[in-house]
Amino acid sequence: MPTQQKPTSGQRQQMIAEAAYLKAERRGFDGGDAVRDWCEAEAEIDARLQAVECAQVIARIEEAALAAGQKLAAARRKLARLSSGARAEWQRDVDRLAALRVALQPKLAELKEQGQRAGQKLYEQAETTRAEIAELIHRLEAKSKH
Repeated sequence: MPTQQKPTSGQRQQMIAEAAYLKAERRGFDGGDAVRDWCEAEAEIDARLQAVECAQVIARIEEAALAAGQKLAAARRKLARLSSGARAEWQRDVDRLAALRVALQPKLAELKEQGQRAGQKLYEQAETTRAEIAELIHRLEAKSKH
């Protein structure tokens, strides 16, 4: 999934200005308060941007969970074919990958449920787990080449 770039400060300001203008236009530029229009538009734009960011985080974590599942299955097949000496090193990584994948599932479910309301700490925990999974997958892929 291609990730959308976060808008620059200038782009965000432009989006807010356009939204505020549209608010005034909808009421025929009659009455109203420009500051209130701006504040409401700012809240709306920030909520939209946060929703996009939340969706991107969830997509990255879902991709990591899928990749972890696929790599875990492949690593288990390879593990079964290894000699007992080589098996111990692989087993540690396979067990850790399985544990991280299990740990990621409730975090992902909670992120999906909470959506934009999810706290920064939950995002950080999920992202940390995703990064660990990516590192283990990289390590297992490197071992597979040997």
